[in-house]
Amino acid sequence: MRVLVISHEASRSGAPRVAAMVSRDLVEAGHEVAVLSRLPGPLMADLGTAAPAAVEPLPRVRRRLRRTRGLRGVTFALDTAVAALELLRHRPGLVYVNSTAAAVYLRPARWLRLPRVLHVHESGAVASSFLRHEHAAAELERTTLVACSPSVRADLAVLTGRPPEAVVLLPSVPDDDLVARLADLDPDRPYAADDLVVGCCGSVEHRKGPDLWVQVARRVREALPQRAVRFVWLGDLAAPVPGADEAGAEFVGPTTNPYPHMRRFDVATLPSRDDPFPLVVLESMLLGTPVVAFDVGGVAQQVGDGGRVVPAEDVDAFAAAVTELLVDADERHRLGTAAARRVDGLYSSRVFAERLEELVVAPGR
Repeated sequence: MRVLVISHEASRSGAPRVAAMVSRDLVEAGHEVAVLSRLPGPLMADLGTAAPAAVEPLPRVRRRLRRTRGLRGVTFALDTAVAALELLRHRPGLVYVNSTAAAVYLRPARWLRLPRVLHVHESGAVASSFLRHEHAAAELERTTLVACSPSVRADLAVLTGRPPEAVVLLPSVPDDDLVARLADLDPDRPYAADDLVVGCCGSVEHRKGPDLWVQVARRVREALPQRAVRFVWLGDLAAPVPGADEAGAEFVGPTTNPYPHMRRFDVATLPSRDDPFPLVVLESMLLGTPVVAFDVGGVAQQVGDGGRVVPAEDVDAFAAAVTELLVDADERHRLGTAAARRVDGLYSSRVFAERLEELVVAPGR
């Protein structure tokens, strides 16, 4: 089958990396695949390793138009026209839309009578916002819906009025071979041998909780004044985070290869306010690193016995869990071993590929 995979962007965040895995697995299963990203970014090379990959025309011009007040109708019409032209150019047998942020493709796919899949990586409120923004909510009726986690599946059931079992569950998983290979390289910044490193990976935005993480750093340092503890956050930084310097929280910006850092982390953290099924949690666990996270989305189902999950936005409980693991090396090792075992048993790339193929070749596709 000829499949066009649509990624909303080519950043190194979770959903685009899943798009790269989807493309590779479909090619390995014998399908003819092309990848289209709505925006350029550092992941384009990875997207193109398995299949031909390109960026939509004039992405920066259209982004500027979207930000211009009063031109919303014009930009929506232009985006829809670009989507229709790309579908006509590729003539796929299946349109695989890998985020509600790319839902503008659903309407022209219906016009052209192309089967379509919408793989949702966003929570209900975020997905609803994207669908409303792209006038795509009405297009879901004849679209195969795929959820990245049980929580997203439940959100989609509420959003569409479908029973949960009518939404395909395809949990996101790490690309285990790639992660293991890249993690063996040297990190691009040094760590002292006696540093205890508390790490976090992701874009620095309100949803991801950088302000909460800074509060955690302050409390942990107060609890362990004699220990060499480093708090290191890897990811795009739009603006300085208030209080970071005083708390000793390092926001070091993006890196082309986060995995050597993640292997060096003694404790991986996820302070997000909203995160349906963050891939970085499973990648940390795959590398044998225990995770401390807030109980949001499907994170508790990911972590299981591989770390500590505390109530959402409970900074004191989060800091206490991090402190406990920093002072107890045996417990860190035990949880890290359990984390790696859990990912291997429940979230392997092999199982993902098998479920993806079942989805693509489903009866009536």
